[in-house]
Amino acid sequence: MTIEVRHAWLQKHASPSARDGEFHWHPADRDRELRTSVVERLRGIEPPAVLWQLSVGQVAWAQLFAATAPHDRRRYVGVALAIADEPGAQPADLLAALVAPAAAPWSEVADEPRPVGMTAPVAASAASDVLVAAIGRGLLTGGSVRVADPYDAQLPRLVASIERLLPTSITTTIRRGAWRATGGGVATINGDRVSELLARAWRDPKSHAAHAWQLLVELADARGASIDAMAAELDRLDDIAERALTEPELALLGDGRRSFLDVLHAWGRGRLDRSSDAATLPARLADVLALRVLARLVAGGDGAPAIREARWHALLPAARRSALLRAIADRARSLRQIVETAHA
Repeated sequence: MTIEVRHAWLQKHASPSARDGEFHWHPADRDRELRTSVVERLRGIEPPAVLWQLSVGQVAWAQLFAATAPHDRRRYVGVALAIADEPGAQPADLLAALVAPAAAPWSEVADEPRPVGMTAPVAASAASDVLVAAIGRGLLTGGSVRVADPYDAQLPRLVASIERLLPTSITTTIRRGAWRATGGGVATINGDRVSELLARAWRDPKSHAAHAWQLLVELADARGASIDAMAAELDRLDDIAERALTEPELALLGDGRRSFLDVLHAWGRGRLDRSSDAATLPARLADVLALRVLARLVAGGDGAPAIREARWHALLPAARRSALLRAIADRARSLRQIVETAHA
């Protein structure tokens, strides 16, 4: 893939586009809508900072800089903008190829649009878990995030490596945010289970955390839900089996025990067959089982025991057991791998 990377500057310093000391863009034409958006977002943000925008086919990386205008000797905030374009290209690929200019006004050094080859991935040792979690949260929800150095030349590549782990439902939208150095350090993401899990998955792609993140992404994409909404389901596992059932189905169970395995056992013995929604029960129960697998992985364990528990401890007849396993395998590719391993 060949990606075009071009630069532009908003400044009061003289350039080939203007020499009267007024604010102007150089080069003067192209990307007007994007440039207007960058200017509108400048309010309230001081350098050092980067305004970013990600979408399929284009990413923008606007470095803010402080300078003194030579005409009136007044301080102003300008922009050194880098844009990477390639129709249909994913934001992560565009970020990996992006080369930002120095956070300073345009100078006599020539800076023509040029193709830039793909660069190597960032090593896991290049960033702390806190920084990766903070960047991940920014990519998921936008807004301002503190990073150690917004002007670090490797930051676009680090962001690209994190971006590759995000669900398709997020990466196909237009997202905006800012990397800022205000506050003297990297933001702490204490208690943000989603961004902390993302950081662990980024650190070790072969870990249970990486498997958990993959499954979380797959389930979110399959349901059309956000990552945060999907993760919130893990806090309600105690009653999720009951919530998977309709009111008539709960009535069929009576007042007995309603743990997940109890519900599975009752379904296996045909106690819920009189439900008008009985045909959808395998899928609904598989959704609960998928979350139980995810909970084990998030906790740092293996997800396979949750599958084995549902297969055998609920004493399901062979036909019902097969129906449940087919439904769970349809939920996500990573679940299919677990089911196939457990079945083998």
